Amino acid sequence: MPRQPILSVLGHVDSGKTTLLDQIRESRIVEGEAGGITQMIGATEVPLQTVEEVCGELLNSLDTDLTIPGLLFIDTPGHAAFSSLRKRGGSISDIAVLVIDIENGVQPQTEEAIKILQESHTPFVVALNKVDKLHGWQSEDEYFTRNINNQSDKLQQKLDEKIYEMMGELNEYDIVADRFDRVDNFQEKVAMVPTSAETGEGIPELLMVLSGLSQNYLADQLEIKEGMGKGTVLEVTEQKGLGTTIDVIIYDGIARKENKLVYGTSEGVKTTDIKALLEPRPLKEIRLDKQYEEVDEVTPAAGVKISGQDLEGVISGSPIRIASEEELEDAKKEVEEELETTSFQTHKEGVVVKADSLGSLEAIMREVEEAEILVQKAEVGKITKSDIVKLENEEPELRAVFGFNTDITEQAKKLAREKGIEVFQSDVIYEIIDNYNTWKNALKKDQRQKALKAVTRPAKIQAMPDHVFRKNDPAVIGVKVLEGVLTPGCTLMDENGERIGTLKSIQEENEKIEEAERGSQVAASIQGPTIGRDLEKSQVMLTDVTQKDYERLQELEDLLSEGEKSVLEEIVGIKDEKNPHWKIG
Repeated sequence: MPRQPILSVLGHVDSGKTTLLDQIRESRIVEGEAGGITQMIGATEVPLQTVEEVCGELLNSLDTDLTIPGLLFIDTPGHAAFSSLRKRGGSISDIAVLVIDIENGVQPQTEEAIKILQESHTPFVVALNKVDKLHGWQSEDEYFTRNINNQSDKLQQKLDEKIYEMMGELNEYDIVADRFDRVDNFQEKVAMVPTSAETGEGIPELLMVLSGLSQNYLADQLEIKEGMGKGTVLEVTEQKGLGTTIDVIIYDGIARKENKLVYGTSEGVKTTDIKALLEPRPLKEIRLDKQYEEVDEVTPAAGVKISGQDLEGVISGSPIRIASEEELEDAKKEVEEELETTSFQTHKEGVVVKADSLGSLEAIMREVEEAEILVQKAEVGKITKSDIVKLENEEPELRAVFGFNTDITEQAKKLAREKGIEVFQSDVIYEIIDNYNTWKNALKKDQRQKALKAVTRPAKIQAMPDHVFRKNDPAVIGVKVLEGVLTPGCTLMDENGERIGTLKSIQEENEKIEEAERGSQVAASIQGPTIGRDLEKSQVMLTDVTQKDYERLQELEDLLSEGEKSVLEEIVGIKDEKNPHWKIG
């Protein structure tokens, strides 16, 4: 007899993933979650009897009788945790539901989810959700196929338009899709099922399509094999009376309590005795069900809680094996090999990346590498003080930590503030990358502005004959800025390129200022010349730009005003005439 298929639910934040599962479960888990958004992974078993009750007469349209024992839904926060459901060469998820808001279409996280599904070669069905939000839509029946006939011609046309739009959007990702009841070949086209997670409309059709696809196309991979139990860790939790436990999805083999648990930690592969295998009742969420049933063995596919000794170091998203003494060495080797496939390329310098599970880490590292961001450390776990310490001597733009779906310790938070290390945390990958890029661009802009302050700015000034305050040592005279930006510390030259002196300071209304722009009239203190001998009372002067300053100004050209660019050209012309080789240094 085949096992039930493992199904994942993915989609953009607020697309209705948990509410959709909620309809299937007839529970209210979503109300207890922060902001109505899924915060952790869960698993729900939907027995065949429930599928038959919900689908009713729809199952008559299938070409076959259902022999699968039911469906096992994994409830995934966003899409990243889908990657936690990993096994060598793909995903333990047999099929996925991609939830798309019918009004918003493909959004950033939808795109990320599509990429991950395609990379793991996981077949999927689109739940075109929030159909009830179409203006005027009447959700009078849970069966979409019956309810569609109750809508006006105008509304039916509106739905078709939305479906055609979605077909076009998905086509950009090389996905050929159509409304589920118009699909002629489910192996070549992705089925889209209009649904309402709020009213339950379309849920029977969705379950019917998922059951039919599983029965007809996944039969080979649903055959239960004898041998060691194989699974993936969803979550590591402290359970009252049980200590550290792990929530696991068993996807192959037989998990027996009498056998050894082989698992992965950051220090390598470990083994331990199993204290208890705890199974939730059907139609109850694994993370909320307190009435666990202790069992001696578990067959796939199943969500199971395992208690045992020394489980504190287990990595979320890592593989586990439940093996007999004879299978133990093979089990250790398999776990070790799978852990090796999740090692990431790191550099001597770079940001630090932390995530809540191996799969989450894989998902964010894929995006980080695509964005060509250097990483020096990538690990599962909270952001800690040692992560902050690692970044103290980094280049300014690399003094950052990415925390995907994970927390930061108070010590780390305090140290990050003290050391000026930026921490980017979110349960949405693209938010972390976008926020980092925004910060980095602002940082670069700030650095460029500081670099501009360190060079001689191009300026053209004219002495004001009626404003001579001191003749020499230093000469103090009123000047008007004709063009550009005048800053203290620069060398001044005449229109023939002859040196006049060094501008020590500039004052406006008896206050020292750092720069004077076009049109300003300021008192200039110039070391070197004597007014009337080296400096005429109405002398025109220009800032003398050095070769190094010239190179830097070219790099910072976008920060210069048009006036500065014009004066720079004039300065370069004067210096070229005097010494054609001055730019060479």
